[in-house]
Amino acid sequence: MNTFKKALTLVMTLASLESGIVTVAEASPLNVQAKRPDLQEYCQKYHRADARLTSYSALAWKCYKSPTQTWGISVNRACQDQHGLPKSRYTSAGDPYSWYCYKPRPKAPGVDLTRYCKKHFGQSARAKLVGKTALDWVCASGQHNRWGISVSTACREQHGLPKASYGNRNDPYSWTCHR
Repeated sequence: MNTFKKALTLVMTLASLESGIVTVAEASPLNVQAKRPDLQEYCQKYHRADARLTSYSALAWKCYKSPTQTWGISVNRACQDQHGLPKSRYTSAGDPYSWYCYKPRPKAPGVDLTRYCKKHFGQSARAKLVGKTALDWVCASGQHNRWGISVSTACREQHGLPKASYGNRNDPYSWTCHR
């Protein structure tokens, strides 16, 4: 009975991995390629063991050969080996079948606002945050000299990219440059 229960658990695990992630991965804001890691394949390759859950959690996967021979699973390595994708993520810590592989989007270059200020208003000019949002940056020199900043111009000058945008209006440090 114990061997049958283990085999049934393994079959259910593999079936769940096969069926459960694509919909969630496609909805992710990451550049996901909707690939699922095969944890059984990983365990066979690196430990000649079976993939098993020790509890119902995304982080509870182990390679299991015997009670005294268990190993952790590098899901990133499984993704790299199986799909050529360098990263893995789960959509819910409470769902062991929510793992997927992805390649992160390249980080957009930031912009140096003080560099822009110095170029346009002299070496004593600095970027100064006068509020709490991304739109509250000015160039300042001394107490009373303030000028507006064209972040798009700064992006063109510094990165050859024509557009600038903030990722979060409430985060003044979220400006990036892009096409």
